[in-house]
Amino acid sequence: MALRQVLTLSLSFDHRLVDGEQGSRFLAVVGAIMADPGMVLTMV
Repeated sequence: MALRQVLTLSLSFDHRLVDGEQGSRFLAVVGAIMADPGMVLTMV
């Protein structure tokens, strides 16, 4: 087992407006950006 830094992210939203799958994809993108901030420069 290795030590690593962990940041827990959570998201609250109204399921009447946003589907759970969209919320999950959003959190995945935010997590990817936090892991590699340079990727923001390649996003359009």
